[in-house]
Amino acid sequence: MAKGVKIKPIIIQWAIRSSDRELDELSSKFKKINQWISEESELTVSEINKLSNELKIPFGYFFLQEPPKEEIELLKYRTIDSEENNKPSRELIDIIKLMETKQSFMRDTLIEDGFSPLEFVGSANLSIPPTDLADQIKKQLGLEGDWNYKNKDTFNTLLNACSDSGIVIMRNSVVGASTNRKLNINEFRAFVLIDEYAPFVFLNTNDSYRAMIFSLCHEVVHIWLGIDELYNNDYKQDQNYNNKKLEAYCNQVTAELLLPAASVLSNYDREKDIFYNIEKTVKAYNVSSLVVCIRYKNLKLIDNQTFENTYKLLQEKVQENLEIKSKRKTSGSPSFYTMTKFRLGEKFINTVHRKAQEGRILYSEAYELVGARGKTYDKLIDYVEDKK
Repeated sequence: MAKGVKIKPIIIQWAIRSSDRELDELSSKFKKINQWISEESELTVSEINKLSNELKIPFGYFFLQEPPKEEIELLKYRTIDSEENNKPSRELIDIIKLMETKQSFMRDTLIEDGFSPLEFVGSANLSIPPTDLADQIKKQLGLEGDWNYKNKDTFNTLLNACSDSGIVIMRNSVVGASTNRKLNINEFRAFVLIDEYAPFVFLNTNDSYRAMIFSLCHEVVHIWLGIDELYNNDYKQDQNYNNKKLEAYCNQVTAELLLPAASVLSNYDREKDIFYNIEKTVKAYNVSSLVVCIRYKNLKLIDNQTFENTYKLLQEKVQENLEIKSKRKTSGSPSFYTMTKFRLGEKFINTVHRKAQEGRILYSEAYELVGARGKTYDKLIDYVEDKK
């Protein structure tokens, strides 16, 4: 008989609450669940592992004496409809923690290597006209004029510009490499973790290509403002905080980055209908149809009624496309090495490996940071170094 490990009932209770699962539902899979939540019980490693997988709670948490304090302050993040969601899912909590760990490593590394804080982090405020801030951001990132106009590689242009300026961008559709823990696009599209040395942007790649371009620009604006979705008390006090006002401002700057007013106005064909113009603008600037529709409204190219009717139809189409994308089965999926490089970025992987070679971090820590061990880690490094 397998030897059991004593687990506190308060841990089981917390795990069930955190997973949003019903006790009745779990009872059919765990015959002793009622005992486990009422008294200290001995569970086998197999039982703990099964419970961990079922509840999506890290295995090690079950051995704690008290529930962990998971005060995830990142309560505001980009959702499909920019709605507030104050109860993040287990997947979002875990992806934030993963990013915080990687950010901490990058911050310590940059300080250790003698880098200075990035001057643009927190350099702006809401008193700057959106057009002026958009110009400042483009100048810092080395983006010229209508940089995305008829640019088929818009996303990579922006990605590389951000990376070269010191912004770390990571992306994924699941938690780590857990394909059974998909990130819900209806919960969040992206988030940013502010740091003066290593600002981090995370993109949910279950989103559409064009929507991710907007999300990345939007989070870059947050970096210039020096705030993430934490919306801490200092910012509320210092900047006459107002959530709707803040998001409206960020959207205005983002729109100016992607759809400069002068350029959009000059390219709008008043002889054609709204859908013709939207499609033309979407293709020309590599932005989503929803963003274009909102921009037209704000520039008074369409009236409110036209906007309401058009936006609703476009929104339904976008949701339909996302559902199709989520169900689509891909053949010949990229290798683990290709996906890891895509998710973490070449710079991050190379930095981790360099620090391990220098003896600044243990290889065990390097393995954790990139999600690969032993020979798999070696092959990953070879792949990244050979595929530049």
